[in-house]
Amino acid sequence: MENQIYQVLARKYRPRTFAEVAGQTAIIKKLQQAISNNRVPHAFLFAGPRGVGKTTIARIFARALNCAEGPAVEPCNRCIFCREIYEGTSMDFLEIDGASNRGIEEIRSLREAVSLRPARARYKIYLIDEVHMLTGEAFNALLKTLEEPPEYAKFIFATTAPEKIPPTIVSRCQRYDFKPLGFDEISDMIKMVVESEGYTIEHEALKKLVETGSGSLRDILGYLDQIIVLAEGKTITTVLTREVLGIASGENVWQMIDTFVSGDTKQAILFLHRMVSEGKDITNLLGAMARKMQIFIWNAYGINITDEELDKIWIERFKPVGAGKFIRGLELVMQTKEKIRYEPLELVLAELLCFNLVETLKTPLEKIETTIVSDNTAAQQETQNEQMEKKQNVLSDSDIKERVSEDTPLSKIINSWDEILLRIKKGKPLVYAALREGRPVKIEDNCIHIAFGANFSFLCQKVTENRQIVEKTLEKFLGVHYTIRCFVSNSEKKTPLNENPRVKEIIEFFGGGEIVETEE
Repeated sequence: MENQIYQVLARKYRPRTFAEVAGQTAIIKKLQQAISNNRVPHAFLFAGPRGVGKTTIARIFARALNCAEGPAVEPCNRCIFCREIYEGTSMDFLEIDGASNRGIEEIRSLREAVSLRPARARYKIYLIDEVHMLTGEAFNALLKTLEEPPEYAKFIFATTAPEKIPPTIVSRCQRYDFKPLGFDEISDMIKMVVESEGYTIEHEALKKLVETGSGSLRDILGYLDQIIVLAEGKTITTVLTREVLGIASGENVWQMIDTFVSGDTKQAILFLHRMVSEGKDITNLLGAMARKMQIFIWNAYGINITDEELDKIWIERFKPVGAGKFIRGLELVMQTKEKIRYEPLELVLAELLCFNLVETLKTPLEKIETTIVSDNTAAQQETQNEQMEKKQNVLSDSDIKERVSEDTPLSKIINSWDEILLRIKKGKPLVYAALREGRPVKIEDNCIHIAFGANFSFLCQKVTENRQIVEKTLEKFLGVHYTIRCFVSNSEKKTPLNENPRVKEIIEFFGGGEIVETEE
């Protein structure tokens, strides 16, 4: 039996019709409408990241234009014109690599060829890939042809960097912006490929594969090629996927972040080197770290994007750190990830990142170490009256000028504050996440003064920016129009740790416990 030539998965499963393309639905619809309405322009610009279907759709579009049964919204892939374009032997479809044919001489040759009519097909179609690599002189030489092209000539330009193309060229093209493929679009395609190859894939392995590809289907199929080669049996496991991709486990990523939060620079550096020695890719490690930080930040603003119990445990652990620090940490990670693309000494950059993240995320502001000792009886001893007092706790007693009775407007607002927060949460969860750190302390001239702790100036500013949302909710709930004024109180009494709602949530998660405070 004759050995078949192996084709990589990206080529073997390259779509041959628009219907087979994953994603880019809006772009495909526009192209098909242009064909149906006989309104096909002379030049197209396909812009977008790598591996999202620019060249594939360009080839399908070229076959649809020159199809013997067309122009058709779908190529037949049976006629001589479709087959020649697919096989790369068509004299009327020229695919040019802009990176290796970037000079003025190559473009002059193209201009001379454009003047000749198609050999057999309906249109003479030029696909220039990575067109942004052309020189300035080459673009100038191409400009005249784009201004007054022959009626039989069509140009398709593909690029990953549209900002590098002169505006004079862009303005003469119909531009289509390709988006990175979504999780569902990629996962459906991967499942189809895996099943066609006779394999099965674990859900977690599929998830890691899609995350690593960053929306590029070609990259993901390349990784899948490597994984299948090493697979034992017919199941693609999570362990094998992590090993091939050089991905650290979620537990390891959270543990590394924990070294930053605890301020342990030595352990952070040692942890990094251990990950590298185990074959973990630094770029992928930073990507995983960025995703965990993103999960924490979103959760801090009331947006839950994870169902994994492991993530929820670590999110609870890091709540005292605050979203502000994690946002600054995420910025550092993304800046380092970008620098590593151009720097051969990636380990040195990763070490510098560790130093910076320790400085950014370490040490609670009040210098209090909180230890949760597992003890189910402690939570059970709380009385109902004590819980009510905690619920109505006011951030800053020094900001309240006089004690109020149950009949005053302020007491009514304080007693109803949690319900007001829930109403805001339903419509604006981000505003709710910020406002829950503040408490009303007084009413003056129909203005509710809301105090925030010294640690929450960022959240105070966020509520101020969205005060109209809060004011409308208050008016609907109370039947009276109030304005609000948010401020940060530096002189307020600190809420006892056992009354802090975040600490209470941690205690409840572990099934009860008591708080032991030790001053440094």
